[in-house]
Amino acid sequence: MIPSRYTCSSCNESLAVPDAENYYYTGNISIGMPVDNDDLYLIPVRPAWCKDCASLCMAENIRSIRDFENAYEAVRSGKTVEYPRETENLDNEAALHEVKTLLQWRMSRRRAARALCCGGENYQFMDVSLPLFKHAECDFGYMEARYLWPGSYNGPGPGVNSPANIRLYDPEGELIGQLTWYKREENKWDTEKLSYPRAVEE
Repeated sequence: MIPSRYTCSSCNESLAVPDAENYYYTGNISIGMPVDNDDLYLIPVRPAWCKDCASLCMAENIRSIRDFENAYEAVRSGKTVEYPRETENLDNEAALHEVKTLLQWRMSRRRAARALCCGGENYQFMDVSLPLFKHAECDFGYMEARYLWPGSYNGPGPGVNSPANIRLYDPEGELIGQLTWYKREENKWDTEKLSYPRAVEE
């Protein structure tokens, strides 16, 4: 489970964890046009400290191909898995489709896992017991995970009453856009182009 915050054990300074809901887009429609919901796959992520941005971020959680193969075999035999996709609330056909697609994606992935804030590879995962993540501005403090369990929500999902602004990435982890409005009748999302800021060449 992704924590909601990291708080210093000494001074109690607290950092909010960015939204973990980010998607790979595997379709061939140009971003800026409506895309099919069926071409979106939730990115497996872990909280990380981006050393380039000096900020808390989400980073891709890309395990070995064997982990993906094991998940696929487990779902084929009717079991639920947590990685690379939580399948407990999916019927077996949908779970098998999602995990098979993610296995195919993993087998073709060329780049190492990336920080989703900037696309870099210079980061440290926060959800490890050792080494403890020291608070840089505090002599004695370490950043510790804090969890918040929100109550159930029965309203419309994101993109219905207001723009969702959920980040969208290509299969290699490059930021390409964001999901804005969800069209329920068509099962499509309106999209906007988005990309990482690029350093100005001197």
